[in-house]
Amino acid sequence: MTSAQVALGWLLQKAPWIVPIPGTTKLSHLEENLHTLDFHLAPEEWRELETAVAAIPVVGDRYNAEQQRQVGADLLANI
Repeated sequence: MTSAQVALGWLLQKAPWIVPIPGTTKLSHLEENLHTLDFHLAPEEWRELETAVAAIPVVGDRYNAEQQRQVGADLLANI
């Protein structure tokens, strides 16, 4: 499985109402996305993956200062 297939598979197994909509501009990526359905992991394997990922510390800002100001302004404009 590629990392993209793992991500799509994880979303697909979360709940039936969660529907990922990956965008792609290449046929090879579309085919890769479709082949996600060829892989099956047991629920305990997904839990093991989630546990491992949750142990990775998340550090740093998502956006630089200018981008954060833009996001903050957008949020306030929508209130």
